[in-house]
This record gives sequence, C-alpha cells and structure tokens, in this order.
Amino acid sequence: MCGKGWSRAGLWAAFALVVVGCGQTNQPHGQGAGGSGNTAGSGMAGKTAQATEAGSGGDAVSAGGDSASAGAGATSAGTGADAGASGSGGGGGQAPGGAGGSGGADPTAIQKVKPSPGCGQEPKQALAEFVKYTIQTSGVKDADCAAKLGGQAKCGPWSVPRDYYVWLPPAYAKTQAYPLVVQGPGCGATGTDVYSLSPTNTDANAGVDGTVIRVGLTPPPVSIGHGTNENQGCFDDKEGDDSVDFVFFEKLLDTLKAELCYDENRVFVAGNSSGAWLANELVVKYAGNTKGYAVRGVIANTGGLPNEPRFAPTPSGHPYAGLWVFEVDDAGAGFSSPKYAIDKAMRAAGCVANGYDTAQLEAFALGGGPLATACKRIAGCSTLFPLIVCPLAGNGHGAHNEIVNPGSAAFIDMLAAP
Repeated sequence: MCGKGWSRAGLWAAFALVVVGCGQTNQPHGQGAGGSGNTAGSGMAGKTAQATEAGSGGDAVSAGGDSASAGAGATSAGTGADAGASGSGGGGGQAPGGAGGSGGADPTAIQKVKPSPGCGQEPKQALAEFVKYTIQTSGVKDADCAAKLGGQAKCGPWSVPRDYYVWLPPAYAKTQAYPLVVQGPGCGATGTDVYSLSPTNTDANAGVDGTVIRVGLTPPPVSIGHGTNENQGCFDDKEGDDSVDFVFFEKLLDTLKAELCYDENRVFVAGNSSGAWLANELVVKYAGNTKGYAVRGVIANTGGLPNEPRFAPTPSGHPYAGLWVFEVDDAGAGFSSPKYAIDKAMRAAGCVANGYDTAQLEAFALGGGPLATACKRIAGCSTLFPLIVCPLAGNGHGAHNEIVNPGSAAFIDMLAAP
C-alpha cells in the first residue's frame, strides 16, 4: 500500500533499521466519546445492509506462531503450556528481543501468512460498505461478578444477541488472506461508529487503502450490566474473564474464519474509549492464543486496561504489537490507564525497560503531517512486536482522527508484509 508521504517498502525498511533491540485507577468512559464514525474525517460507509448468521467451528493456531511469540521474551525456553504442548524441548532462550522459542519451531512463523479456512469462498455481502449481522451469545457469570445494574449485582446466566458489521475491500479477492481488524466504538455507539483506518481520512479507500477487512462491534445492551459504568451502553470491559465480550469475540471469529479469507496471523483489535479498553483486554487475553483466536496487535485511543484483579482478564503471557494514542492529562480516561496497558505490553514483549516511565522513546515517523513527530517507538523491545506510543498534549478525550486513522493504517501496513 502507498500512503501519502510513505510507502510499505520504505516504512518497513525504516522499521527494520532503526530498532535498538528493538499505579492506575479505573476511570469512566465518556458517554459516546468513542464513536468516531460518521464524524468529520472518520470515513464511514453510509449505506448499511442487513443479514443474519450463526457461528461455526474454528481451528487451532499453528504451533509456529505461538513459538515465535514465546521466543520474543514472554515465555522462558521450554516452559509454559505452548512449549509443553509442542512435544519437544524448548529452544535456546535469548535476551529480550531475541528469537528463542519453544520446541525449536521457526521463530519467524508469525510473520508468515496463515489463510483462514474461508479462503476460496465467494463473499456473501456487498463490497466496500458495512453489512450488519447478528449472532446469539450466552453464558454464565460467576456469583461474585463485577457487573451491576441499578446498583444491584448482575450475575448468573445471560443470553443476548450481538450485532456486528463487516466491511470488505472494494476489490475483495476470495483467495487473498487479508489482515482482519476488529474495531470497537465508545459507549452508546454502534459497530459503524469506528475509525476508517484510511491514510488520508477519506472514504475512498477506507481500510488501509482497501487492503484489510474491518469488523465493527456494537456494545452489548445495558441489561447485561457493567462493573463501573452502568446504563451507559459500554462494552463489558470491567468483568475479568466473565466478560460477555469474550464469548462474543470467540464466536465472531469462529464465524468469520469459516466464511471470509483473512490472515489468522494478522488479526488486530482496535478501538476508541470503551472500545479501546475492550481492545486492550482482547489483546492481553488472546495474544498467541492456541485455540484459533490469536491477536497480533492492538490499536487503542484514549482507553486503558484494568489493574484491579476482579476487573482484569487473565493474560496469555504472549507478546503483541501495539499503538496507543492518548492525551497525557486526559480527564476522561486518565493517562495512568493507557500507561498501565503499555506497561503490560512491555512486560509481555520482554522489553529492556520495566515500564513506560523508565522506557527510552525513539523517534519514529509513522507518516507525514502530525504523524511525523507525534509518535515514538519504545526502544529495547522485540523487533517482531513493536510498541508505539503517541502521547498528545491536552486533557481531552477526543477521537484524534488525524492521528489514529493514518497512524493505524501505517501500523497495520508495517506488520502486514510477510
């Protein structure tokens, strides 16, 4: 893909050459602040079609991808569930940023394309526009769940239909494995109120110049309850492993992988406000997943990660790439929230520094305009899992379209090259 002021080849070359070795509280989400779609510069498709479908079975992620994750410093050589499941001794662990890995598998396997089972099938929907689908989800929340509704605990069995919107590239080819981006909006919004991921903030080539599949998620109904933001239409992002959104995410990928052609080694989660909290939780929980739900990286705008055990999901322990955009004095989300998410990613990636406060930030131009100076890369991390931060001056809780859209496009494109 070629964006204004940069190209895939040039950005990847710069990425490869520049690499050196490569206290938070849960703040409320702004009501509707996450919805960047249908706003100036967001680039959402206008027309929406309607369809309904059911989920289907998934398949396991290749051992090679997990081994590459383990080798990047998150798991010691020969240890952990993935290493044990490989049936062979661990490879030689290296320093942070090294390529050790379990079972002697190819440490660069995660860079290879892994087509989903749906490759070869004709698309069931119109191209270059969001099409709505609904799937039924259900489960049981533990008796000590965090969710509340009307001040009362909302635990036990639950069952809710979930809406999502699929956007296919204008020139979608049924045999091409595209990167897949699962996107979440802010509280009170729908799955169409998401970033265009366009380098130029226009509709014309939405989705990284029309080279990715985008899936917009609508938050669950308020009847499901919420740990901190009751009746605001937020994602279930303060519920630990009991979140209804984890059930939704797994059933969603089971459905998509059976019907669409995407690269299972390049699944990204992205979001704004409440959607960013969800994205941070999804990548922590599903990075390097061995059950068919692996997440490669996260893109989060003004959203963090819970640090209270009852709110936080169990981490997979595998590394992942990340791009975080935030205002350092954000009154709505609090800088400490995204900083905690960044610290978590740094530990998973085996970075030299222990956290954001002690990290060395190096210049890293994602593109022209404001991107030329707004974003930095965290030095001393795995080259396979770059961590990029865009700390902006201010105390607002805005969508930052001018940074997030072209920045996301550059970030995804950088990791899309085999």
